[in-house]
Amino acid sequence: MVKLSVSKAARMLGISRFDIQNQINSGKLQTHEGYVTTDSLRLAYPNAGLNSEQDQYIQKMQQIKNDAIKKIEVDKSLHNENEKSYMGIINNLKSKLYKAQVKNQHYQMVFSELTERLEILETHCHSQDKASLHKLQGWVKSQH
Repeated sequence: MVKLSVSKAARMLGISRFDIQNQINSGKLQTHEGYVTTDSLRLAYPNAGLNSEQDQYIQKMQQIKNDAIKKIEVDKSLHNENEKSYMGIINNLKSKLYKAQVKNQHYQMVFSELTERLEILETHCHSQDKASLHKLQGWVKSQH
């Protein structure tokens, strides 16, 4: 189904736009979304030669347009599916990152607490253990 403006339909038939508008107003010519179709023109003007080269060109252009619209719809559908998939992946990665950050904060707290406890232990231990304890404190500090 090829849609034509009223002006284009009038030019194809070789009549005035006013004549087409009268046919629309009288109900002899149907419109579709503000356009007349070649099918309705054939019914209203059966003797008109609408299978001209220009009509074939218009039909071809209409088919190209329809095919493009279908392709756009398919592309949009694929895009929406991809977007949902990517959002799922991103949310999963955000969750993993958050868990890793919480774990890292916990380890930092453990190291800090361990360092403090080793310092307290060093002040209260026997002198023969101080050198070993001091080495252990140095190792803990180097691991931060």
